[in-house]
Amino acid sequence: MDKVKITIIGAGCVGLAIAHELSFEHDDIIVLEKWDSFGRDTSSRNSEVIHAGIYYNFNSLKAKLCVEGNKLIYEMCKKKNIPYKNCGKIILATELSETDNVEELFKNAKKNNCSGLELISSKKINEMEPEIKGISGLFSKTTGIIDTHKFMKAMEIESEQNGVTFSYSSEVVNIDHNGEEYEILIKDSDGKKFSFLTEIVINCAGLYADKIASLAGIDIIKEDLRIDYYKGEYFSISNRHKGKIKRLIYPVPTPLSLGLHAVIMLDGSLKVGPNAFQIDTINYDVDETHRNEFFNESTKYMPFIEEADLQPDMSGIRPKLFYKNTPYQDFYISHEKTKGLKGFINLIGIESPGLTASPAIAKYVKQTIKDECL
Repeated sequence: MDKVKITIIGAGCVGLAIAHELSFEHDDIIVLEKWDSFGRDTSSRNSEVIHAGIYYNFNSLKAKLCVEGNKLIYEMCKKKNIPYKNCGKIILATELSETDNVEELFKNAKKNNCSGLELISSKKINEMEPEIKGISGLFSKTTGIIDTHKFMKAMEIESEQNGVTFSYSSEVVNIDHNGEEYEILIKDSDGKKFSFLTEIVINCAGLYADKIASLAGIDIIKEDLRIDYYKGEYFSISNRHKGKIKRLIYPVPTPLSLGLHAVIMLDGSLKVGPNAFQIDTINYDVDETHRNEFFNESTKYMPFIEEADLQPDMSGIRPKLFYKNTPYQDFYISHEKTKGLKGFINLIGIESPGLTASPAIAKYVKQTIKDECL
C-alpha cells in the first residue's frame, strides 16, 4: 500500500496555506480535495477582506493569528504580485446608541495589538467618505481587499513546485488509525476507491471538518465539535454608484456576523452583505425577497442607494462551531493526541478571519507538527 508522510484534507485557503508553508521543510505531502479544484466553498464565497484583528476576543487564536496574518498576507501579495488594495475600513456608528460599541471595538483592537487605528468624528467621516452617513467611526488603516483566487493559485503553484501532490475530486470516506499511522480511503468522481497510509493527517475540510473528525473516530457531539451552517448573502449595487466609496464601510457587528457592510471590489464596483441565518443543507441561492432587508440596513449609512440598485449577487456559508449550544468564539486548532489520535490535527470552525489568518495558521500548524508530532 502506498504511504505518504503528511496528508492535508481540504484545499481552501487554509489547506493551501498549510501545504505551502510545510512544503519548504517537508517532503511527501498530499492534499486531498473533494471538488475538482481549490477553494470551491467558503474560500471563494466571502468579502475577500484582509482583516486587521479588531473584533476578536483578547488572546484568542482568531486575534493573534489575524494580526499576524494581516502582515504576512500583504507581504505575500507584494512578493507574488497578487492583486490587492490596502483601502482601509471604517466601522460606523449610525445611531448614538452605537457610539459606545465603536469605542469598545477600538479598546479591544488596541489590546489585540492592531495597528493603524483611529477614532474619527462625523466631520472626519464626511471628509474621507462624503457619500457616507455616520455619527462616529473607527478607521482601520491596515484593512484591505485581495484577489482570493489568485492568492490561492499562487500558493498551489509554489507548493507543487516544492513537491506537493494535489489530488482533486478525491473525497475522504474513511479513516482508520492503527496506533502508528492512518489508512485513508478516498473515492474519486467515478466512484472508484483507493486507500493509502499516512503518518500525519491535517483536517482543514472547512464545511466538512466535523465529518472528517467523525471519520477519525471523534465523537463530535460529546466533544462539542459540531458545525452548523450559517449562510450569508450578498447583493450587488448598481454600477452607477461605482467609485462613490473608497474604503470598506462596516456597521457595528452582530453576534453572528460583522453586519451588512459595503464591499469594494478591486475594480471599484460595490456590493453589500452578508446577512446571517442558519440553514440545514448547503445551497448557494440568493433569496430575492431579502432585498428589502438589505436596502433598509445599507441606507442607514449609504443614503444614496435606491432599492432598485440592489440585485442578487452571491452567497457563502460559514462553518459555525458551537460549544455547549452557543456560537464558539475562536478557531479550534488541536493536535488530538489526548483523544488517542497522535499525528491528527483538527482545524474546525475556521470562519472569518480565516482568509486573513491563513498564512499564520499555517505557521501555527507547522510548529505544532514540530513540537508534538515528530
